[in-house]
Amino acid sequence: MFEKILQIFVKLLPKPLKDLYDKFEELIVYIYYGVLTTIVNTIVQFGIEFGLLSLVNWSDRIENLISTSVAWVVAVIFAFYVNKKYVFKSKTESTKQFMWEFWTFISARLASFAMSVGIMQLGVPLYSVDDGTEEGKKIFWIYFVFYFAQQVIVTLANYFLSKFIIFKKKKNPENSESR
Repeated sequence: MFEKILQIFVKLLPKPLKDLYDKFEELIVYIYYGVLTTIVNTIVQFGIEFGLLSLVNWSDRIENLISTSVAWVVAVIFAFYVNKKYVFKSKTESTKQFMWEFWTFISARLASFAMSVGIMQLGVPLYSVDDGTEEGKKIFWIYFVFYFAQQVIVTLANYFLSKFIIFKKKKNPENSESR
């Protein structure tokens, strides 16, 4: 369904943009499904935190930890599926190969999560003071610079790990079992 929606938009593009899409199709499709993954994550997190967990009387920290964790797991599983099927069009011929892709994908996402946290922590001394003053508001914008930078770095890292390691195209069908 999502692929059909994307194809409708591509057909509506003028020729120069269509040519650009054709040239960078895999990266554009990766970003498209990345946006959908973010939407899935957000829906699950809000649904759990403001839906299911609102029925329980736990602390805000525990509720946030549960909703964030469950949303991350659901989003990573969704991302694995769409990356495997629609972005990199990986075909596995054995359970062993599928499991290698799955666990490598999970490991890469855990590593990129750590990278994301690390980048944001680097900026904490620069953006942790927002006292409501004009200077405090300027400092707060540094947070968005770090946030945007980590999003770009993590997205590129995930793309290249997926393309060149996790869903790497095989040269010979005979080599598919060599992992």
